[in-house]
Amino acid sequence: MNCESCNKNPANVHITEIYGEEKKERHLCEDCAQAASSSFTKMVSPSDILSNLISQVAPEIGEMSKIVCPVCKISYLEFRSQGRLGCPMDYSVFETGLIPLLEKMHSSSHHIGKVPLAAGEEIIKKNRLIQLRKDLNSAVEKEDYENAVVIRDAINELTGKTDGTE
Repeated sequence: MNCESCNKNPANVHITEIYGEEKKERHLCEDCAQAASSSFTKMVSPSDILSNLISQVAPEIGEMSKIVCPVCKISYLEFRSQGRLGCPMDYSVFETGLIPLLEKMHSSSHHIGKVPLAAGEEIIKKNRLIQLRKDLNSAVEKEDYENAVVIRDAINELTGKTDGTE
């Protein structure tokens, strides 16, 4: 099949235009296709479509899509499409987008699980103290002072401190 425009060269570029219900096919050679390409509207890339859709559906993700890690140069959209971060810095760069994502996936933004056997007693004790201090702050905020006293005593027992009442 020869080019529809010049009728000289073989048509190796095939263009399909759809306007509403009307479908129009054009078969052009490379030279005529390049000349005609100025009359076509710019092709929209999938990332442009995704960015536009995200900015309409979730404005906060639209803002996140503009953020790029200064170290590994990965964008938030790339992370979301690949499912992998590029470097450790991404955790702080994309923090506002990662925390809701982690909470949705794991029902928490912090790891809660078993401590490896090789971790040792000291790490287990530190983790327990961290959790108890968080619980104590929560109890005080809720004005649950009876529970706060129990938690305080558990902290003192772990740290070896006495409350002075002995």
